[in-house]
Amino acid sequence: MPKIIADLENTIIEEAKKQLFEKGYTHMTMRSVSEACGIAVGTVYNYYKSKDMLVADIMLVDWIEIISEVKKSCLKAADIHEAFKYLYDGVVKFSDKYSSVWEQYGKNISVRQNMPDRFEVLIKQLSEILGEVLVRCHDEKDDYMSIFLAEVIINAATNRELDYSNISRILHRIY
Repeated sequence: MPKIIADLENTIIEEAKKQLFEKGYTHMTMRSVSEACGIAVGTVYNYYKSKDMLVADIMLVDWIEIISEVKKSCLKAADIHEAFKYLYDGVVKFSDKYSSVWEQYGKNISVRQNMPDRFEVLIKQLSEILGEVLVRCHDEKDDYMSIFLAEVIINAATNRELDYSNISRILHRIY
């Protein structure tokens, strides 16, 4: 009789996430995850076609949580500057958490091929939040500015050579 594990997909995600941060991307394997969960490796593959898909799902779960928190904060922000800082801090938080994973994960050719699509989704999510803030705080709907500011946030948050105070100073000149 097959073993029944309640909420198996969440069990797999949690174990894979634990291993990802303890062992690193290279040493976390579908087999090690399945063994720790007490299931056959084929069962893990029933949920995820590859290790890359599993890691992408782990990151997605965290990103959804962060973007949800950021969006709530931005809806309460007094102005574009406060919202911009919330967005920046959210991207920094996510980027810092996964920077060591990306060093190894990003070497995979299939991951690199999908990066432009994922970047587009990220820009869209951030620009939608910024767009709402611009309408609320400046009575201005400017899709181009929202996209531009979203790209600035991502670049500044992932490239620490761009100091936030300088980015903020430029934003103050715009708004």
